[in-house]
Amino acid sequence: MIYRAPTAGTDGLWKLAEEGAKTELWNGLAGRALGGPAIAPDGQRLAFLVQRRGLTQLYVMNADGTGTHRIAEELDVRGAPAWSPDGRWLAVAANRDGEPHLFKIPVGGGTPILLVKEYSIDPIWSPSGQFLVYSGADVGTTFSVKSVSADGAPHPLPNLILTRGARRLAFLGGEDALVILKGDISHKEFWRFDLKTGRERALTNLGPKLAIGDFDVSRDGREIIFDRAREESDIVMFDLPDR
Repeated sequence: MIYRAPTAGTDGLWKLAEEGAKTELWNGLAGRALGGPAIAPDGQRLAFLVQRRGLTQLYVMNADGTGTHRIAEELDVRGAPAWSPDGRWLAVAANRDGEPHLFKIPVGGGTPILLVKEYSIDPIWSPSGQFLVYSGADVGTTFSVKSVSADGAPHPLPNLILTRGARRLAFLGGEDALVILKGDISHKEFWRFDLKTGRERALTNLGPKLAIGDFDVSRDGREIIFDRAREESDIVMFDLPDR
């Protein structure tokens, strides 16, 4: 397990082995780690973001913490990076002309390739690597989900509009469906969205008391792992001492 945790007042990256041993992979003193790292399909490399001097930089390291190096140094990255299924590319959103645009970056070195020239963020690769799905700009409290081919050509996608707080997407096993979060801003459930027909089907009915945060889907599409937050408060009455 790779996770982010405080290190000397800032955030670093740690690795937890099966036997419980913890290893520090990135010391936050060299720049604060943002979000969780993206693990390459072969499990041997990590991509993660570091905030330093107001910029968000993209790094790659081996899973044992060696070989750390920065890539695409000219980009000010936004959102999480995503590995291509073959492990050769990283897709990221980066600021250009005041808004995030979608790029793909050769992990072995080279110039980033601009894929989308409009507002685009939070990309995910299809299992085949032939196309990517990403989020568009907020329009009020909603945003559209769009798609682009790996070579930058338009890729068809049924109309999909989600509400704020639902930018996390994941493929459901194959390439025919996405797992999405759907509902109002304060309460969302998991839904299946068919990428061919646009049909939607509810997967859960967890109730409004718990807010779903981040999630992921197993490769076979049979399990979803996610976190939930419960917002609660207590009203307490107590006596003040006489003065």
